[in-house]
Amino acid sequence: MIINQKKVLITLILALSFQFLQAASFQKYFTKLMKFEGKGFGIHQAIWGNKDFTKNEAFRIHKRFYWDKYHADLFESQEVAEVFIDQIINTGEGKESVNIKAFEAILGVVQNGVLSPEDIKIANDFVFPEQIINPYVNYRLSYYRSRKNFKKYPGWITRAKSFMVADDEGKLLADYLVLPKMLIKEEEHDIVELFKKELLVKK
Repeated sequence: MIINQKKVLITLILALSFQFLQAASFQKYFTKLMKFEGKGFGIHQAIWGNKDFTKNEAFRIHKRFYWDKYHADLFESQEVAEVFIDQIINTGEGKESVNIKAFEAILGVVQNGVLSPEDIKIANDFVFPEQIINPYVNYRLSYYRSRKNFKKYPGWITRAKSFMVADDEGKLLADYLVLPKMLIKEEEHDIVELFKKELLVKK
């Protein structure tokens, strides 16, 4: 059996090209990120060093320590990759990795705070990306509003809402909230405490 090496090579190149076209791009996201961050490029000197960083340095830091660290290039949906990575860049993983666990809760995978390539495969299986994007935006809004100083930074809300997906008539799709288990427990605890206070008042 004679194998045409040229045809095999062309087939491999086409397959890799198709895979690349399906992958989320940090370059595309970086343009949007710079609009959010403005001066300073989103690099916090307290973390990265007391110096003025260039845009190219910011590109490398954001890509290596956020985009690449969380395997964002494995996402087939640019929008899904962006809404997740943007939260991590803006706020970090959060206490006990709550920001990652919230994303995992939406995917329906184990909420261990470690987003794996296997988890991303599950995300890629969603037929409608907005079923991930909009619930996560709603989570982000909930997260920001729980911060004591959120009124001081209205840009947080605007930034999160910019990722929302709507239909042609402007109606939001999959507009609901999914919370990770750790927050549901806390919420239930708060409700119980509130109920106790109401009982004391009635007495």
